[in-house]
Amino acid sequence: MNVQIDSTVKRARGYWFVDGFIEIATGVLFVVLAGFLLISMNTSQAPFLSWFLSVTGEVAILKLASFVIVVMILWWLKDNFTYPRTGFVRGKITMTQIFVILKNLILFLLLPIVGLLAASLLATSTGSVLSSMPVWFPIGLGILWGVLLVIAGEWLGLHRFRWVAILILLSGLGIGIWQWRMGLPDIPANIQPDLLQPSVLESINRSLTSLGFILIGSGIIFTFSGALTFLRYRKENPQPYTEDV
Repeated sequence: MNVQIDSTVKRARGYWFVDGFIEIATGVLFVVLAGFLLISMNTSQAPFLSWFLSVTGEVAILKLASFVIVVMILWWLKDNFTYPRTGFVRGKITMTQIFVILKNLILFLLLPIVGLLAASLLATSTGSVLSSMPVWFPIGLGILWGVLLVIAGEWLGLHRFRWVAILILLSGLGIGIWQWRMGLPDIPANIQPDLLQPSVLESINRSLTSLGFILIGSGIIFTFSGALTFLRYRKENPQPYTEDV
């Protein structure tokens, strides 16, 4: 009985993911953010610090605007496609709901990055951290995002998240190996380096490139998973739901 109740609760939690729209939207958002970051890196002529501060603000604005647009599109799709096929009716959209979803997305994106940087700085010297950052950053990010997805999948009862987590982990591992084969920047391990040193800038730029590629890889994985889920849902629910009378 407890197993059945737990399964029912998980299905209710994971209902928003039943049609694949959330994963497709997340994937597209990741690709857009990554594309903006990589294009800005390769076209900007501004000094690094000025560019970094500028692009950080621009990414924040882009993320907020894209998120609001995506949420509106998702609710429209669910009102006009998903809910008519399942008989589910949602309540009125509230700012609290939007805030909670936005908070969770920001935490998923930022907490692993901040945690990785903090842990690495405590574990070894600044020079060693910066020198090896192009390698450990994408690998660590892939691991942390994978763990979060496995936990979320268990809580929501979505077993496909395990495969998504594995693919994202492999994506981070592949990017880290690629950066390692390119060679690491030569930064003294026991010297506090100047942020504007060429070797330090190279390490940071390559790490940001790794971030862009893992976002693209994760976005493609999310989109593919969502598309398969949508096709299965569409096959299982070809017509709008009607009650038997």
